[in-house]
Amino acid sequence: APSAQRPTFVNAKQYKRILKRREARAKLEAYYRKKQAIAKDAQQKKPYMHESRHRHACKRPRGPGGRFLTKAELVDYYKQHPDEDPARQRSNSSSPTSSNGEEGNKRARVDLED
Repeated sequence: APSAQRPTFVNAKQYKRILKRREARAKLEAYYRKKQAIAKDAQQKKPYMHESRHRHACKRPRGPGGRFLTKAELVDYYKQHPDEDPARQRSNSSSPTSSNGEEGNKRARVDLED
């Protein structure tokens, strides 16, 4: 039968090392199979991978069916809900500065004279 494996001839001086390498490879494969099975049991799949991306997606307005709104739909949405517009919230929350610009500066001045 042509499908039967024929013996592979190897150098007699290398044979012991070949067997030893096969044992080591089998041992390593068994170790990693066991380790992978333990990790699979212990680990439960997270509903999402990155916390910051999840928080960002939670804040985005959604349309019917839960899909995110397109840019044109967002413009219409913010016209109907101006209190939720992030651009307006940013402009309203910025503090007014005086003419010399020091009021907005939070750093304290320190004189380094001895």
